[in-house]
Amino acid sequence: MHLTVEEALRIYPLSKARIAAGIEGKGRIIRSVNTMDAPDVTDWVKTGEMLFTTAFAIRDTPEDFLRILQRLNDRGAAGLGIKLGRYWTEIPPVVIEEANRLNFPLLELPFEFTFSDQMNALMQAEIEKSTKKLHDALDKQKNLMRFAMQPGDSSQHFQQIGDILAHPIVVISARGQILYNTSDWPETELLLNWPWIPKYQKLRSASGWRCTIPLMEEGECYGFLMVMPRHASAIQEEEGLFHQAAEILSFHMDRFQDERQSVSAYRWTSILERYLLGRMLPEAFLEQSRAVLGDSAQAAVFLCVMTCSEQDDGDGPNRGLRKIRRDLMYHPYLSKVSSHHLFMAERMVSIFTLTESGMSVSAHQQGIVASFSEVLESGSNEGFRCFVSNPKFELEELLEAYGECEKAQDISNRLSFERTVTLFSDLELNYIFRHIPQDTMQQYCNNLLKPLSHKGEDYTSEILRTLEVYFANEGHVNEVARQLFVHRNTVLYRLEKAGELLGVDLKKISDLLQLKLALVFRRMISIENNKRSE
Repeated sequence: MHLTVEEALRIYPLSKARIAAGIEGKGRIIRSVNTMDAPDVTDWVKTGEMLFTTAFAIRDTPEDFLRILQRLNDRGAAGLGIKLGRYWTEIPPVVIEEANRLNFPLLELPFEFTFSDQMNALMQAEIEKSTKKLHDALDKQKNLMRFAMQPGDSSQHFQQIGDILAHPIVVISARGQILYNTSDWPETELLLNWPWIPKYQKLRSASGWRCTIPLMEEGECYGFLMVMPRHASAIQEEEGLFHQAAEILSFHMDRFQDERQSVSAYRWTSILERYLLGRMLPEAFLEQSRAVLGDSAQAAVFLCVMTCSEQDDGDGPNRGLRKIRRDLMYHPYLSKVSSHHLFMAERMVSIFTLTESGMSVSAHQQGIVASFSEVLESGSNEGFRCFVSNPKFELEELLEAYGECEKAQDISNRLSFERTVTLFSDLELNYIFRHIPQDTMQQYCNNLLKPLSHKGEDYTSEILRTLEVYFANEGHVNEVARQLFVHRNTVLYRLEKAGELLGVDLKKISDLLQLKLALVFRRMISIENNKRSE
């Protein structure tokens, strides 16, 4: 039996009883019901036991009853019901006072019903309650199995799991990002002590109980399913369902990217792969793409991002790339952008379709770059870099966009760039200037940077390094200071001195362009000289 005193008082004929004292203890759990016909029954009382009595054994000694009441409370009894009318016409005030002090439920039982009537009613109610719980659990399990086997799009799988379990749930990614939340818990409490070890935990906090189950697939943790049971008893009754839901959710999270694509989108991804590999002419690519995509291939802007591994982990990079694809899919910004991801030659090529949404193409591109930076710079995705093309306004230009990603990778490797996310537009000058003779580049650098030659080597290196980081971060002084591990005022001072020494105004575009060219030439010359010395 597992009823509170308050719940038991709703069951007929016990509903005819009333709490005479100890009402604050109405939440005590009744686990069994027994009768008390002798004072020494307290020696055998079990935790959660509700006792019924006619008060025969203590009719003449209310003071002794106080000790019995205290003993029952110490033993963890759920309460005591007294049938008035035979031996007591009322409960003595001293007993009521003590029951209130102990918050021990003291019931006045209805005279017209026998103890067996009331006990049988409680047992029947408990059987019905347990039967209903069993049927509910079976229904939940059936619904989980139906969900696990359902084909097609399952983009609402978090909501479906929550609806089936009928408890508040939270889904957290492996990077600590809240992907779905139907609880009212504060975020600080949800992510307490993050990062977590991928193991099952059952905890109670100020907001209530929670069961945290890692989402595992092929030995890899994809995140965590957190279930907040509405009642503590649900943990024992449905704990197996929580684990089953987590297993099904792990399976869907691993395959959601493939499932979310319609048949037409899958066909277009196959066409796109052949085109990027040079196995299809632009005319054929356009014709087949339009036949598959229809109007969606028109009036759109495309962006290509190529993600590569910088190291061989033994199993090949594809496993890591699949994880990155999953993280991108659930990213708050990228999940709202139409995308296609395909794996080619141990790299992942992502094509984003930027439709009109009130945002400029530049803003879209910045959002995508920021999202990739966040995903790739997380601890679980280290060792990967990505390269971003210029926006393309025609479908057939995707081949050019893919080529720009490859060029950006090549230039980055030759110039030893260490950025996690590299835009081709940032390297375009390097690509264009590779045909300029080295003597010409050296002369240009000498003419512009000559004033620095009169300074010490350390000072010159410090100024040039500051300028390089300044350009690399688009003039954001705070970020420059962070990367150089100096105060922002130090950066401003160095920039001011550089302007004075070189005779340039960093607020003028023409001067900025000259200085940018000198730094590009200087780096290209350094790389070329290092190659010759090897």
